[in-house]
Amino acid sequence: MIFKKLSNHEKIDVGEYVTEYLFNNPGTDIYVGCDSQNTKNFTIYATVVVLHRNNKGGHVLYCKEYSPKILNNFNKLWGEVDRSIILASRLNHDFGIPIKYVDLDLNPDPKYRSSQVLRAAVGYVESMGFTPRVKPQELWAISAADSICK
Repeated sequence: MIFKKLSNHEKIDVGEYVTEYLFNNPGTDIYVGCDSQNTKNFTIYATVVVLHRNNKGGHVLYCKEYSPKILNNFNKLWGEVDRSIILASRLNHDFGIPIKYVDLDLNPDPKYRSSQVLRAAVGYVESMGFTPRVKPQELWAISAADSICK
């Protein structure tokens, strides 16, 4: 995955960047999430890291990927969950970075198709040692990812 800073789209090594950022900004919380959008020919995934500084604002790092269009809703949503876990695991296991939340763009209300993925996704996130957040909570990583993949 190739990550960039949202502020200037500069390419970065996400693990090294977050490690240095945390050193210079103690008390920063880390949120990870992913959103996707289908276009005519592709599914666009935006995977993000939000560095939230004690109510002093946030800083967003992102990776935008294009894959062949995924029509199956479960598979598309599971791709979001999987990308989030891969990133959270890399940051946590390879760099020792504590992840406060893995934000999931899933809704527990049965009237939404994403509810079909919810239980499996929450179980997966928790089994990997992370704390998931889902709607209707404020999902900062998902909000950022949503704007990037559009």
